[in-house]
Amino acid sequence: MRKLLVAIVVAAISSRAEGQGALSLQGLGYPTGELSARAEGTGGGVADFDALSLVSPASISAVGSPALFFQYSPEFRRVTAGSNTAKTTTARFPMIAGVLPMGQDWTLGLSSSTFLDRSGETSLVTQQLVGPDLVDVTERNKVLGGIDDGRLALAWAPTSALHIGFGAHVFSGSNRITFSRIFPDSSKYVSTTQTGRMSFAGFAGSLGLEYRPSRVIGFAVSGRKGGDLRAQSGDTAIGSGRIPDHYSASVTYDGITGASISARVAHDAWSSLGTLSSSGTKAFDGWDTGVGAEVTGPRIMQRIIVVRGGARVRTLPFGFNGEKVSEKSFVGGLGIPLTRDRASFDFALQRANRTAGSGVKETGYIFSFGLRVSP
Repeated sequence: MRKLLVAIVVAAISSRAEGQGALSLQGLGYPTGELSARAEGTGGGVADFDALSLVSPASISAVGSPALFFQYSPEFRRVTAGSNTAKTTTARFPMIAGVLPMGQDWTLGLSSSTFLDRSGETSLVTQQLVGPDLVDVTERNKVLGGIDDGRLALAWAPTSALHIGFGAHVFSGSNRITFSRIFPDSSKYVSTTQTGRMSFAGFAGSLGLEYRPSRVIGFAVSGRKGGDLRAQSGDTAIGSGRIPDHYSASVTYDGITGASISARVAHDAWSSLGTLSSSGTKAFDGWDTGVGAEVTGPRIMQRIIVVRGGARVRTLPFGFNGEKVSEKSFVGGLGIPLTRDRASFDFALQRANRTAGSGVKETGYIFSFGLRVSP
């Protein structure tokens, strides 16, 4: 009975969400990208070199000193379908990380970030025939939760030009699901509410390599090989898929005084998650491309401000009405050193436009606030 109930609830929520929910919250949710505020500010271009992003385990070799990092990234979203507009806000705490150098050659990192965020609520009014009466029924679907990526990383720097890193990932999370059917006249009809909870568990391994043949140019590649991802409710198995394989490559150029230019291209095999969608929401493999720059800005109160900017184009994992959802973002940001360089503050603002070849359009404004502290 529990398995049947959970299957009904999940199918109902997924199908309703695909029909009229936000483009970015289809399927198992929105991929935050696992980027720090600094990497977001460059359109993701510097991600494979950034010690505080969960992209390449080799990058933690560049941290220099023990560090803790926290990030808060609220999103303000507007969805437009024809003449109808809906506004929502999602508060995210997408990343916490700690990095510890061990001697001159080795660095250890432990971090947790949001892999997919599936927090949202949809409401749809339909007319249904109940006995002889045609009644307006409100179907309300609420999902809270997501999937997190916990990573233990170890990096080795045999020379200043070559860094190699290894990562072990544990993916876990849950979706708390509430499906309600509400009738306007409670004296004649009884409203119903069904609840369910799905939990997820999976594993993956990652490898990264960073090479700088000279002071002005650097190359980095990384990859993650996914294992099984299982979904269950209590002791009942709901479905299974695989953590998407991920591959990326980045290049950075520092040959211009006071500036650093970076670019990155990545591929995610999101279709491996398609079997976890009970309503048939289609998952698409996608490319993620970004380019950006960091420039030395003004000096304020004896501190040099870093100014960042970039652009990013990517395909989101889950489709809308069978069509791919594409996201194009323009980003700007700042980096501010604090307390004699023992701490730093990073800020990024993204404007993301999302489309799916239909009449539905979505615009998201994501503010990212990152704080790094060296004890």
